[in-house]
Parts: sequence; structure tokens; C-alpha cells
Amino acid sequence: MWGVAVVSAAGLAVYYFGTLEALRAGHISVYYPIIRSSPLAIVAINWSLFGKTYPAMVLIGILLIVASGILLQWSGGRLIENRRSLMMALAAMIASAVYAIADAAAMKTAEPETFLFWVYLLVTTLLAGLALANGEGARQTLAAIATCWSAAPFRIAAASALSYASYYFILMAFQMNGDPAIVVAVRQISIPVSVVLAAVFLAEPRFRHRLGWAAVLAIGIAIVIAG
Repeated sequence: MWGVAVVSAAGLAVYYFGTLEALRAGHISVYYPIIRSSPLAIVAINWSLFGKTYPAMVLIGILLIVASGILLQWSGGRLIENRRSLMMALAAMIASAVYAIADAAAMKTAEPETFLFWVYLLVTTLLAGLALANGEGARQTLAAIATCWSAAPFRIAAASALSYASYYFILMAFQMNGDPAIVVAVRQISIPVSVVLAAVFLAEPRFRHRLGWAAVLAIGIAIVIAG
């Protein structure tokens, strides 16, 4: 279990870091759909590492995902809204696929509660190490954490609880022999939802454009899973 837990924790740490970095400089309605396109990465990993082949419909779905992910970013005549945010979103997407595959493997022998505890402990250690590596001392890191909690304690607590609970339910689905691509695909309903919420609560622009391509991206993911 330990080797898989380390892989899962590393993937989760990269996913969290990439997601936060992508959304810090970019719009949620642009980069969240890309981050959540991990079924595309799962298909690519299974094909490149394990030699699994896919039918033509899956390839069509992949093309839809790639095309919609690019066109989501079309803004003011520019194809790429923010290059760094795009790279961070792609890194988060790939990392999400890695930890999903690792989690599915771990649930064949481990219990969700135990696995989740150790993975989050490792993730916390990795992210703390990353903060220190970036030149932030332990005191500065703790001060930044305290500042965040004091600024929005209820939001942070709610986000933490929801993240933990959703991860736990996913592990339970894997324990019941759920296919990683299918389990992850169920979460993709959050793609169009995120675009709507970003427009309503964050007043992000180009709502209809982004909602349309987010829907196409979700359709592409559904085709990949069905294939």
C-alpha cells in the first residue's frame, strides 16, 4: 500500500498546486474544465504504459476534449488566455489521472479511511516542503496559513470538509471495483456547473461562449467513457 500511497500523494500534491496556480491568474470558467478533463489523461496513460487500445468513438471524444479545451480559452482574439495558467491546468489534469489510477489500485487491498489518512499526511508534508523550498521559512508559512484562516475561516473549513468527503466517496467507489475512468467521469458534471457558478458569483465574462464549449468538453468525456 505504501508505494501506491506515495504515488497518490505526489499526484494529489501536484494537482492541488497546479489547480491553485492556474486559478490564481486565470478564470475558473476557462481552466477548471481543463483540469477536470482527467479521463483524457487516463486514456493516454493506459494506452502508452499498458498498451490498451480504444475504438474510433473514443478517439472522436478525445478530439472533442482537446478542441473544446483550446476554444474555451479564446478571449479577445487570443487563443491562449494565460500561458502559465494553461500549463498549470494541464499539470493538474495529468496529476489527477495519476492519483486516480493509484487510488483504484490501492482500494483492492486497503481501507478508504486508513489510506485517506496517510495520503493527506503525505500531501501536507509535500506541500509544506514545497513552501519551504520556495524560500518561505517555517514562520512565514505558518503566518500565511493563519492569515488565510482568519480571513475566511468558514469558507476554508467548508472547502476542506467537502474536499475530504468527496475524496472519501471516490475511494469507496473504487473499493466497489469502479473503473477509474468511469468514476472520474461522474465528476465531470461539475464542468458546466463551474462555468455557471463562476458567471453568477464571480461575474466572469463570455458566459455563453464558455458554457457552450464546457458542454462540448463534457460530451467528449462522456464519449470517451462510453467507448
